[in-house]
Amino acid sequence: MEYKQIEFKKITIDHLTCQSCSSKQHKVIGKLTYAYFYIESIPFFPVKKSINIVCNQCDSSFDVDSLSSSAYKTLRKKLFKSYALIPMYSGIIMVLLALSYWQYDKYQASFLSKEYIESPKINDFYYINQTSINDKIIPNKKYVLGKVVSLTPNTVSLVFSRFLFENESSLASDIRGAKVLNDKYFNKKHHVFTREKLINLYQNETVLLVLRPKNSKLFGTIVLTPNLGVNRKVEGYRENRIGLSFMLRTDIQANLEDAERFFLESANKGYVQGQLNLARLYLDSNKIDQALEWSKIAALKGYDLAIEFYTKHCSVSEDCDVAAFNAELIEVGF
Repeated sequence: MEYKQIEFKKITIDHLTCQSCSSKQHKVIGKLTYAYFYIESIPFFPVKKSINIVCNQCDSSFDVDSLSSSAYKTLRKKLFKSYALIPMYSGIIMVLLALSYWQYDKYQASFLSKEYIESPKINDFYYINQTSINDKIIPNKKYVLGKVVSLTPNTVSLVFSRFLFENESSLASDIRGAKVLNDKYFNKKHHVFTREKLINLYQNETVLLVLRPKNSKLFGTIVLTPNLGVNRKVEGYRENRIGLSFMLRTDIQANLEDAERFFLESANKGYVQGQLNLARLYLDSNKIDQALEWSKIAALKGYDLAIEFYTKHCSVSEDCDVAAFNAELIEVGF
């Protein structure tokens, strides 16, 4: 911290007598010393106030110590009025405003994160501290970026970034740098959580922050690209989309029945995403055999997410054989 003295205010008085020339006209100069950091023009707070009295006629200095206490206080009040001193606290005011904005911004981010975690959407981004969910993390590299890739009424599927980070700011840097647009940025493995588990992970600070793109942007950077690879004329595409819209409306049981109906229609038309979504819906309804049956159909067409789904849930059924499934994949060329 550094200090600077300035001439704060000057007034004229005519009730003192100069000891050198007997003139009664005097200038009273109020000098102020203030503290600042780096920039002189931004004072943080005043540290010292002083008064100089000079004769207008001969420039002789008047002995301030000879003034009575009441006279001295009167001059100080005239020179250093409270409202005039407010700008001398500019630095502190700016810091307090910045802290207030930061606190509000932090509160807003926390409020939105809670809202988003309770009502997740595909393409939400998660800041994740892996400490409590992964016992094999590299020391000092515990942060990953997660992204929601699929939803069912009861579960949320995330993919994690291939890279691990030492601090949260690196996650934001990757988003700002549009690195998340790279097809290889996220691992293909799906990490499936129940909605209740995901809320618990947020409450115990495993999920630190949830971001939802607006107009495909976060921090002013494009983070989502339109899926140009999907041909909407493919048989079953339309029915799958309708099924998804029904499945995400979880407040009415009839919606789930409608979702199943459209997914089944899509699956019967051979649309692999419809087949996998139907499998997920069956899994949530504890219809394990039907879930495995439809995911296997999609998997044998080379759909990697269906292969992963079948392999992961095969052990739930006594009749499921992963080795036989892998042999079938090899036989059909996958």
